[in-house]
Amino acid sequence: RQMILSQVRTAIMEKELVRYRCMTDDGSCLDIIEYQHFRIVDMDSGVRQYPGARRLVTENDESVRYIDKMTFEIIDTGELVRRQG
Repeated sequence: RQMILSQVRTAIMEKELVRYRCMTDDGSCLDIIEYQHFRIVDMDSGVRQYPGARRLVTENDESVRYIDKMTFEIIDTGELVRRQG
């Protein structure tokens, strides 16, 4: 009996999904960027992408969280920023 082992290669990558143009309380603008991790698996049958966790950050890589559909909070400062449009 002969066993054939397929070769599988995996990689983890992060993709930018969307940028939200926002305004702070003092009227300045900044972008909130949403990223998603993907596990890329390259098998004999083809390449597959498996979506993983998402994260939100400012342009300066400060962590952000959703408050509601139009509002975000910069976690370290507690500052609320509102989506434009």
